[in-house]
Amino acid sequence: MHTKHLLLTLSVLALTACATHPERNDDHGHSHGSEVMPDADEHSGSKVQDARLVDATHDAPAYIQLANNVEIIKDVAEAMQNASSTFTHEGFFGPLLFGEELRAYTLRLEPGMFLSEHPHPTESIVYTMAGRWVLSSEGKRQVMQAGSIFHFGSNMPTGWEAAFPEGAEILIFKKKREGENYRSFTDGMHALAADLDRQYNEGETFYYHQLDADHPAIAFARQHNPEFDQLVEASRTVSVE
Repeated sequence: MHTKHLLLTLSVLALTACATHPERNDDHGHSHGSEVMPDADEHSGSKVQDARLVDATHDAPAYIQLANNVEIIKDVAEAMQNASSTFTHEGFFGPLLFGEELRAYTLRLEPGMFLSEHPHPTESIVYTMAGRWVLSSEGKRQVMQAGSIFHFGSNMPTGWEAAFPEGAEILIFKKKREGENYRSFTDGMHALAADLDRQYNEGETFYYHQLDADHPAIAFARQHNPEFDQLVEASRTVSVE
């Protein structure tokens, strides 16, 4: 009988200890305490917290600050229309997000744009969101279309050619430069636009209508777009954007 009373007493003490030490964890690391977890359901009595909307500026599109170091852009296509998108003779560049080590931005190619192959100091992963365009590297060409993705390594020469009437919308992921943010990105794009405009005025090629008629890019474009000649004429208006 004394043994039964002893066991009962020990059981009560054990239950009491568990109830009075909410910080204790079980073998799976789940808290026994009463604190509200981030995924608490509607029956927990927790208050639903709203994410913070950060308004668009001339340097950045609007985005959602869901949590510390968690940012969301709901509609990339809409973000591309923001005032932070900058026209250059290489296309319209628009900032999206800047992470700890990565950055994402968009590039809109207008029909008739042409950029000869040139090396880039850092590697990139490039996804085509809409439209079609031509990727060139080492003299070879490939039609890229919505859903296509490709990678190029550091210092690998690549070029792009907008050989189709719909142009293209491209999403680019690249390593962030040290200290880079929305303001420095936009300022950099403005500086690039001015430099490319100077090069264009000095005769640098940025559009199909500047190429010789027998250029391989034109031959390739005609193979894949029967109405390419009309596009070349239209590209003359893009160059004076």
